[in-house]
Amino acid sequence: MLTRSFPFLDPTNISPDLTSRLHALADDCERLSFGQAVPLTILESAPLLTDWAPVLTPGGLHLVGHAVDHPVHGSRMVMTTPLWWADRDGRWIRTLSRFYRLGSPADLENVHRLRDLAGDDGAGSEA
Repeated sequence: MLTRSFPFLDPTNISPDLTSRLHALADDCERLSFGQAVPLTILESAPLLTDWAPVLTPGGLHLVGHAVDHPVHGSRMVMTTPLWWADRDGRWIRTLSRFYRLGSPADLENVHRLRDLAGDDGAGSEA
């Protein structure tokens, strides 16, 4: 029942790298919970996300924007995997997959365009 509306809940849809992603996320959670800063080496190598806007989908809160130097997608429009944390000063976010450095958010005109690119069902290129 739930898996028809939320396919990500179906255990057959578990991606092969989910375990490693969750371990890395847990390690970062532990570091951040102790008040440790995100290592500069991680932030320096993180892709930059510009002209971004938040998009709420059945899978969670994502950002849609232009990624620069993404390790998988290069430099193009992406929708991030679900967000877990955001820097209070707006410098970075942590998604299920990775850290991103944040550039400027999208202006109001582009927010609707970005949300349309993400689609009503939240489908899109998750990075």
